Amino acid sequence: MDTQDLAAQERLGEISRVLVRARQSAKALPGFPGMLPQTFGEAYSIQDLSRGLWQDDVVGWKVGGVPPAFIDRFGETRLVGPIFSRSVKTVTDGGHVEMPVFMGGFAAIEPELIVQLGATRAHDRMFIGAEIASSPLPAINAIGPIAVISDFGNNNGMIIGPEIVDWRERGLGSIPVTCMINDRCVGERDVSDVIGSADQTIAFLLSHGERKGIEMLPGTHISTGAITGVHEAEIGAKSRISFGDYGSFSLSLIAAEPSS
Repeated sequence: MDTQDLAAQERLGEISRVLVRARQSAKALPGFPGMLPQTFGEAYSIQDLSRGLWQDDVVGWKVGGVPPAFIDRFGETRLVGPIFSRSVKTVTDGGHVEMPVFMGGFAAIEPELIVQLGATRAHDRMFIGAEIASSPLPAINAIGPIAVISDFGNNNGMIIGPEIVDWRERGLGSIPVTCMINDRCVGERDVSDVIGSADQTIAFLLSHGERKGIEMLPGTHISTGAITGVHEAEIGAKSRISFGDYGSFSLSLIAAEPSS
């Protein structure tokens, strides 16, 4: 490895270390640490390094959309980030969970459908749920997808709600999804073509895993993308998310505590 490659590796490694330390200390950062990488490849290298530093098991992945303003530049429409075991919570129909986010950083609530990979596509399971997007970088989404990829996909939690049983066989129609925050409706949408959309997301993640040498084992959970939008919220916010006849749940955002 030549001097230039070593310098680039050290630069990416330092970005990774700063981002991981910020998450571990639950402290916000004033901005992106160092020079922003120019490619998705470099951003995923940072993510890979950070996964190696983070003391928890990856049990799932979030698949998010690349904002339209960045698609022509990077030639990608989706991005991926890891979801760790301690950040996943399950909730029953009508139940409530508390989800930590970074004080002074970015925080948002996103209703999503969650797929659990089976041994074959016929054995995949689907649940109603949500992603809790949060980062020590307050302007992470404004900085763009490079920052999002670099910092674990801007993910800090996944909520897994009631299962949609036999979702492939039932020929699901549209699913009405509503997100309330502090008693105000911030987003609603009827989701159609549930099977087709889920299969496209699964295919993208499996292809990403193959390219990166990451095995997507049965049992892996996939947060399949924001349905009603990325709803920014503050610590103390209370939200109720409904998927019509398939169930509902509520959550509140609390301040993240320092971790190892």
